[in-house]
Amino acid sequence: MKKFLLTGCFTLCLLLGFGSLSAADAQQVLEPKAENFVYHVDNSGSMGFQYEALGKKKSVAARDLLVTINNEVPELDADFGVYTYAPYKEFQPVSGFNRQGLEDAFNTIPVDFEIFGRRTPMGTGFESLDVPVSRLQDRTALIVVTDGESNLGPDPKGVMQDMYNRYGDRICFHFISFAQSEAEKTAVDEWAGLNPCSAVAGAADLAGDNVRADFIQKVFFDTREVVIAPAPEPRPEPRPEPRPVPVEEVIVFNNINFDFDRTEIKSEFRENLREAARIIVRTDQTVIVAGHTDYTGPAQYNMELSERRAQSVADFLIQEGVSKDRIKIKGYGLTNPKFNNNTREGRALNRRVELNLN
Repeated sequence: MKKFLLTGCFTLCLLLGFGSLSAADAQQVLEPKAENFVYHVDNSGSMGFQYEALGKKKSVAARDLLVTINNEVPELDADFGVYTYAPYKEFQPVSGFNRQGLEDAFNTIPVDFEIFGRRTPMGTGFESLDVPVSRLQDRTALIVVTDGESNLGPDPKGVMQDMYNRYGDRICFHFISFAQSEAEKTAVDEWAGLNPCSAVAGAADLAGDNVRADFIQKVFFDTREVVIAPAPEPRPEPRPEPRPVPVEEVIVFNNINFDFDRTEIKSEFRENLREAARIIVRTDQTVIVAGHTDYTGPAQYNMELSERRAQSVADFLIQEGVSKDRIKIKGYGLTNPKFNNNTREGRALNRRVELNLN
């Protein structure tokens, strides 16, 4: 494969704002916070009442919220399962990540049922869930959907404390709360207060993209910076007139090119793109235009936004004389961050487009 070395002012301009190149590149990777994630959803009669904050039944709001979270959780190397309590039932056994399978499980949980006389044995549900949990290896995160009601069977707080005592830091309970009364909210807070590992958020708050993104990260994954050392340059074979070793260059357009949720190329970067087009035209290589976003907002929306950003750059290159047949467009959405999404600066840098000459 033929490779191309960019030199001169163009490279300097594109790297402006990143500082000098280091001997190794740093990249942000996602690591699951547990090897197992188990959803435990309240399906008792009280979930059939209206959830005033969202204007729908709690059972329906819970289903819709779980489907949304499922669509936004990054694809992780971990196992996932779906269970209910009141009654206790397995809707998906704990197994490898399957986004469609999880969505089907959430949509299968009943949302219409008899309200009165259907009590909430939450503690008994935890005892039943303990059976499959006891067979799991390594760490397990339990995502409990509850309205704070428990009016039958053992105290759920005592059952959770017993599980913490037996499993130690191998388990952690997290809570999606549909509590509405002060007593219900106090109960959820007490359950979450058993262990500092717990994350808890109200269902109405999770309707906001930023709150939901923060909750997803707290529960499901950490970011870690890895340093990728550059590959050693191959030693050229002895020749009477050895040719210099070609170097592949990735053209990086930093965050300045794209404002939040925008695809327009700013005027101050158009001359850089024109010079890129002139260089590409002089080669016989294909250019891959790769769009990226930060992790704010739904995964599907970010995927479409990254594709639109890539298309915006591709259209500009075509206008400057690059053949459409030599351009390939790829959107990565929020799946390939290179900078820390936990900071405003990192998120801004992740809103980028990269050009690769092949």
